[in-house]
Amino acid sequence: MITDDSCPYCQAWEREVGNIYPKTDFAKEFELLRISLYTSLNDFADNVEPAFGTPTFIFIRDRVEIGRIEGFSDPEMFWWLISDIAYPLKISGE
Repeated sequence: MITDDSCPYCQAWEREVGNIYPKTDFAKEFELLRISLYTSLNDFADNVEPAFGTPTFIFIRDRVEIGRIEGFSDPEMFWWLISDIAYPLKISGE
């Protein structure tokens, strides 16, 4: 999660999803790391595009970006978007 303390959308995500996420199956597959917008992503993945806003959720497997969620509007949309990224992996057996 690319985040910033002054970002109202990041604060909303923390209030509405932040405490729930670690308890989900998604967290087992995609550990949540909170990093600054100005942190180099090269430590986490190869050839990942930079984030231009917060929050941005970048899903990485084997140092490759497999999905991204930019922004936060509400929990329902977040869970729908994350399932769209994670479920194709389960179907393919990865």
